[in-house]
Amino acid sequence: MKRFLKNFTLGGVREFSMQNARNPNTQSLKIDGIKDIIAVASGKGGVGKSTTAVNLAVSLAKRCQLKVGLLDADIYGPSIPLMMCLQGKPELSNDRKMIPIESYGVKCISIGSLVDEREAIVWRGPMVMKALEQLTRGVDWGILDVLVIDMPPGTGDAQLSISQRLQLSGGLIVSTPQDVALLDARRGVKMFTKVNVPILGILENMSYFKCPKCNELSYIFGQGGARKTAEEMGMKFLGE
Repeated sequence: MKRFLKNFTLGGVREFSMQNARNPNTQSLKIDGIKDIIAVASGKGGVGKSTTAVNLAVSLAKRCQLKVGLLDADIYGPSIPLMMCLQGKPELSNDRKMIPIESYGVKCISIGSLVDEREAIVWRGPMVMKALEQLTRGVDWGILDVLVIDMPPGTGDAQLSISQRLQLSGGLIVSTPQDVALLDARRGVKMFTKVNVPILGILENMSYFKCPKCNELSYIFGQGGARKTAEEMGMKFLGE
């Protein structure tokens, strides 16, 4: 994560934010008080997207001393409440907006904090879109340097709505080294490209297993897949 933060901040989130600011169609979609919005995405589930989003948000808050928010946009499989040890439900402000629950110095909001964790969320598309709108603009975020969005897996309605309705400063792609995961990661890149969201880079998770006894590295899922994909697609490779 330390190496990733170095690569992430060297390019500067601001560079990508200014690119979006030149587009008059996206300027009006910005959430008041939030400087930059970073979407952590993957075309495939189970690659560590939420883990990356959590570590990025906490690291930006702790190491970089930034004011950070974390939005769990995975309506069907919210995991942020568990990973961030969130307790209770968000309270409401005087203007009827949800007040994020703060944990590890990060302001968090998730549908998982509003429903019983044992309940399955069985909603059709319009209800999901309404929920996402409430979780973004119906929240009293205050002043934030960065809002990290843990995107749902795939490239469907929810992902497109977030990418089009919010002024994203950039998208971060997470993948594992397998060919199947990288194929889906490429789809995630194409989605962001189509809606004019700059790609911050690709991060490879589960790159290897380190034996706790001999420290030998075993590349269980293959080696160098994400790095090769980044080179082929002209993206930054942020680390493994």
